[in-house]
Amino acid sequence: MDINGFEIDQFNIYGIKAGATTSTCPKCSADRKYNPKQKCLSVFWDSGIGKCNHCGETLQLHTFKKKVSVVNYKRPVFVPLSRPYSDKFTNYLCNTRKISLNALESLKIREVKEWMPQTQKEENCIAFDYFYDSELYNTKFRDGSKNFKLVKDAEKILYNLDSIKNSKYVIFVEGEMDVLSWVTAGKKACVSVPNGFTKTGKVNLDYIDNYIHLFDALDWIYVGVDNDEAGRNGKDELIRRFGIDKIKVIEYQGLKDANECLIKAGVETLLACFDNAKEIQIDGVFTANQSKQAILDLYRNGQKRGTTTYFPKIDRAWTWREGETNIWTGYQNEGKTLFFLQLCLIRAIKEGVKVAVFSPENMPKTDFFNDLIESLIGKSVDPYYKNNYMSEDELNFAIDVIDKYFFLIHPDNDFTLDTILEKASFLVKKNGIRTLLIDPYNTIDHHQDKGGREDLYISKFMSQLKKFAVEKDVSVNLIAHQNTPRPNDKDEGRYFKPNLNNIKGGGTFADKADNVLIVWRHNRAIDFKDAQVTFESQKIKKQKLVGIPNLVDDIIFDIRKQRYFIDNSSPLEEIDQLFTPSKNQIRESDQIIDLDSGQVFSSNPLDLAAKRIQQEELTGDTPPF
Repeated sequence: MDINGFEIDQFNIYGIKAGATTSTCPKCSADRKYNPKQKCLSVFWDSGIGKCNHCGETLQLHTFKKKVSVVNYKRPVFVPLSRPYSDKFTNYLCNTRKISLNALESLKIREVKEWMPQTQKEENCIAFDYFYDSELYNTKFRDGSKNFKLVKDAEKILYNLDSIKNSKYVIFVEGEMDVLSWVTAGKKACVSVPNGFTKTGKVNLDYIDNYIHLFDALDWIYVGVDNDEAGRNGKDELIRRFGIDKIKVIEYQGLKDANECLIKAGVETLLACFDNAKEIQIDGVFTANQSKQAILDLYRNGQKRGTTTYFPKIDRAWTWREGETNIWTGYQNEGKTLFFLQLCLIRAIKEGVKVAVFSPENMPKTDFFNDLIESLIGKSVDPYYKNNYMSEDELNFAIDVIDKYFFLIHPDNDFTLDTILEKASFLVKKNGIRTLLIDPYNTIDHHQDKGGREDLYISKFMSQLKKFAVEKDVSVNLIAHQNTPRPNDKDEGRYFKPNLNNIKGGGTFADKADNVLIVWRHNRAIDFKDAQVTFESQKIKKQKLVGIPNLVDDIIFDIRKQRYFIDNSSPLEEIDQLFTPSKNQIRESDQIIDLDSGQVFSSNPLDLAAKRIQQEELTGDTPPF
């Protein structure tokens, strides 16, 4: 049995009579002086919740575990060649690209005719077959004009993945031709990404997630990607995920890639590039000359700037920048976590950025995921709210999105920082997470020396976070509560404004953090239902790259939609049109058609986001500060 996509782990944990629609409340009935046997709890078995009409508690009747979703990928059928290669085929690959016939045969390269969407006709193509465990997972077709396509709905894996087995090393490249070049040179343990890398810096390595065990068994990963900006981004991501102690970098003596090196310099030079591959310096002592290439890259391309939150007003105060440590503070129960997670949710949809969260306060696990689901869809998962109850299609869509981009860290019985960072390190390597949230500081198991100074302990704690952020190139975010709020008689009894020096534990948090960010409800003390929320950046370490200390005080929290709005707008509203197209749009099957322009959009928001991001790159928009 499952409820809302979650499997029941333990059924009826309170022992309520089976089938009963009402019962006593496990939370308040035993402590009530009068009528302790009154059946004040309404029981909803279909949704797995109980609602007390006396104390107002909402109870989860069962414990849950995430239902594992299975993706059914299409498997193409391998059709061996029934005839020898044509002269034109071998002349191009063997004479022009210098690939050996033995390499073509060992990787089962095929000469086929295939319909290509770019030309809208059948073309003579090279077929690169992607095998794993000798089974065909995908095929890439390439025509004479360098148009490519992969098999639709087939799983993307690394090309020549089987070559890693029984090897102590692998050469990681960016194209099938480079794999063939290395195999021609006698280096058979070589793999390629299916789609190459991009210049945007947002490198996607999802297709290695399920095969990480193959890399764990290797002594060395030789990074032999293209000598261009996209290749350098790919190299950085591989270093980030596998660690500098396992990487050697191949340089092609000023040439672009392995195949160009083979063509212009020959096999011996290509093998010399392998032999001369350099380890990354890890001895902790560096000279300017060792960093020359990095300095030149920064000089030519600029430093890594913060990326948008998709709220222009917030962007002026703070933007996302990996490698930094952010303190999020404010008074308890004023929405810091939900505000942060909503920014993460927007970024996941827009850019595909993955997030790891340690938040034992948000238990059971279903509550954590349901909060994200409700923010994403803007409706409730609870049938109690009939007028705002999301459809099952909306729920399934939300579960799929959140399953892909959010990972909840919850060790069984060890909440130490070392364990949390160990789990996060694994998620960096296996899933490519770029954001970590620890929520809040006081839920961590701290092993401070008895009688030791708290400020020194916090300093060491923050240094550990900063080290992780820099080494893994992850945005690390720590929620730290303010001290107990005090009413300000000069401001009609409102609480004093939170500040970086009022964090529980002292000012060391602010001193060691890159950025200090505050979320609070200004009118909470005098009107708890007031929906106005304020965001403020009180400390920004690198203002030219991230933002300028600033205050945004016109944020409204819509409790019905579980969303934050600025100027009556939220980027999450884009999701709404997928299920309810606007007046000038119609919905057909899994597409949305704009009646004014005739433009057809996929109903997948990630597809829409990709198109939008690509357009933004073309316009060359700059940060607003």
